[in-house]
Amino acid sequence: MTLLLPYRVDITPGSAATDDAPPRYHQLRLTVGEDDQSRAEQPVRCTRITVSVPAATSDQRLARQPLAISTTVPSVRSSAQGQEWWIVPDTTDPAVTVFACVPEEPARFDGTWTVSFLIELDPGFESTTVEITEETTADSGPARSRNSRVVASVLPATASEGQV
Repeated sequence: MTLLLPYRVDITPGSAATDDAPPRYHQLRLTVGEDDQSRAEQPVRCTRITVSVPAATSDQRLARQPLAISTTVPSVRSSAQGQEWWIVPDTTDPAVTVFACVPEEPARFDGTWTVSFLIELDPGFESTTVEITEETTADSGPARSRNSRVVASVLPATASEGQV
């Protein structure tokens, strides 16, 4: 099923570490609602977004967990933007970590604003597919679950890829 919201997934590499120090984590940025080509024809109500990230086990110094669960959520300006967003990680499956991005109130995406979520990743995470699942509706009915896979790659700090 096609996603109703536009997404962009960018990964910024962590800076190099000294020989004795563990490598620095990469930063995955999931941007929701940004669409350079057109605004939403009608508002989309969103109750939940999840991003599923496969585990990377590249460095034994990071073997305690393939993902650093350090997340950042920006502040929002109104209840139409979800009032406040939370990121809830689920690490019960060792092969994948699922990050649920949940607004305190259903968010209403109308093409005039975006929200970005930052997740720190193991530096071994270089090129993979993440799965995005949204619970959305474009009308007054109940939200339905829709999902899509997005290729995410480690990019130079100035590049942007991974759009759907």
